[in-house]
Amino acid sequence: MAGPRTPLLRPDRYFSERSPRLAHAAIVVAVVAVASAVGIAVFLDQFAAALDTTVTVDNPAYPGDSFCEDPAFEETPRGCDEPPTVERQLGSMVAQELSWLPIAVAVIVPLWWLWQAVVLHAAGSVAGGSGSVGEALPVAGWGMAPSLLRLVVVLGFAVRQLRSVSVPDDPENALAVLQSAIAGIETVGLLAVLVVAVWAGAIRTYGLADSHGLPVSRAAAAVVVLTLVGFLFELG
Repeated sequence: MAGPRTPLLRPDRYFSERSPRLAHAAIVVAVVAVASAVGIAVFLDQFAAALDTTVTVDNPAYPGDSFCEDPAFEETPRGCDEPPTVERQLGSMVAQELSWLPIAVAVIVPLWWLWQAVVLHAAGSVAGGSGSVGEALPVAGWGMAPSLLRLVVVLGFAVRQLRSVSVPDDPENALAVLQSAIAGIETVGLLAVLVVAVWAGAIRTYGLADSHGLPVSRAAAAVVVLTLVGFLFELG
């Protein structure tokens, strides 16, 4: 009988029967990076659609009263026929200001993979293992796959809440209503983190034990410590 093709369901059998390929782990990380970036983009789009209220802002095409009303100018400066203020959709403004986030996430995820591999290797070395950072890379890559579950759960909850809320016209009240609507996202995210931590922890435990020649119990202890440290960052 052929062994499992990925370590997602039976990491113990997977790592005991084969050596994980770096290319496969890199594909997993790429999928996580793209999915995370798309998830952020979807959230920003839904947030902008929900925050369908307008605000009055300065018109960037209008040079300003100091130029348009200054008699020293022989000719009226360009743009003085524009209105001093214009109406803008608040949601679109917020989404535009945060439009850099999807690209930043797509870049950060691979860097986070490399960092996790270094940390996982260091933990394995402290526990008495003899592997290398290169051997920890596939383990760290596959350990990131369960984070897709958290992304789906949190994003699904947020989109559902945003689509079900009625936002008032007043900008301050509109923001307060949206904040209230997605207030439960932290609780949902924390529950998802717990599930993902156990799932990813199993993958990392058996992967670290195999790649660094450690007993499973000692590898599990190292992974538990790293997971607890990660929880502290999440709660912080």
